[in-house]
Amino acid sequence: MAKPKLTPAQEKFIAKFINPDGKLKIEGTDCTRSNRFGGGTYQMSEVCAAAIDFVFKLESAMQRGNYSLMKIHPDLKMTNAVMNFDRARYVVLALDSNAYMGILD
Repeated sequence: MAKPKLTPAQEKFIAKFINPDGKLKIEGTDCTRSNRFGGGTYQMSEVCAAAIDFVFKLESAMQRGNYSLMKIHPDLKMTNAVMNFDRARYVVLALDSNAYMGILD
């Protein structure tokens, strides 16, 4: 698989929110995630799987407020949650469009 093309902003987002310790791989198909409603399963890289997990955590935390957001990451607030939610979704789209369409879209 070719290395995905990420923008500098996406790489910075991944380094800050998804993979701060740099241990997750951005390439490969080491992880699987499933559609919560339709049940389709997709193989993807560790970073892509972590981004999907981040989207679901953020979706839930946004309904509960700032304290729940800060438990995910100290820089998350209600004022920037939607922007980071969307950025995580676009990272998934850039890394694996099939997983994006099957799980998040």
